[in-house]
Amino acid sequence: MDRKLALPLCRSRLLSEIPHVRHGITRRVEGLGKAHGNIGYSAPRDRDDAAAMRELWRLALDLERSELTGVHQVHGADVFVVRPDTLALPVAPKADALIAAEPGVALLTLHADCMPIILCDPDAPAVATIHAGWRGTTLDIAGETVKRMVQEFGADPAGMTAFLGPSIGKCCYEVGTDVVDAWRDVYGSDVASAIRPHGDRWAFDLDKANRWLLRRAGLSDDQIESSGICTRCGGDDWFSHRGQGPLTGRFGSIVALV
Repeated sequence: MDRKLALPLCRSRLLSEIPHVRHGITRRVEGLGKAHGNIGYSAPRDRDDAAAMRELWRLALDLERSELTGVHQVHGADVFVVRPDTLALPVAPKADALIAAEPGVALLTLHADCMPIILCDPDAPAVATIHAGWRGTTLDIAGETVKRMVQEFGADPAGMTAFLGPSIGKCCYEVGTDVVDAWRDVYGSDVASAIRPHGDRWAFDLDKANRWLLRRAGLSDDQIESSGICTRCGGDDWFSHRGQGPLTGRFGSIVALV
């Protein structure tokens, strides 16, 4: 089977128009490997199977390097700068975003409801992938990543393109007052742009929240694309922590300069 044709990557229309950027978000594929295409290494998942799946998804993206560069995600706002001398670190750094300006380096973040965000400045050139759950969102990891791309690579927010990938949607993302308070600290007294009452709890819209943060960081609204996919509603095609439980697999957000 030609995996380049068979594996159903989720891609951005806007990013696909940039010739020197390769990107894609992997999926849950029934019967693929031992865990439906999972690429997460953490227990109780089979690490060897996950490594084999990473290789299949890498081939589907037609990336030459055999390794995908990831981090130890901790639901924070730290950004890891990937350079040639950091590729062989013995222990993955703790961070929830990766940025790079090195051609051929494939960046990877893992997801199972938390939002993947892929950023690109085609002129710098530089790319990033971000893991943004409610904690990372309220800590403004999107804005921090844009800031680091400017500082490290001379990127221009006005020239950046962003893709907000599949994540748990506002239809399914019930949260408590701790999230409301955390978002209010970022947005101000009017939190209705991203949080609304939902029964006796609240519904948090990761898409609206991160779009607002990216616009605040200087991106143009027409250069921010959303997948519109809820991972919990679409559990046949996506891993979902809320829908399938904490032992479910992980899908990956991958981007590279070529």
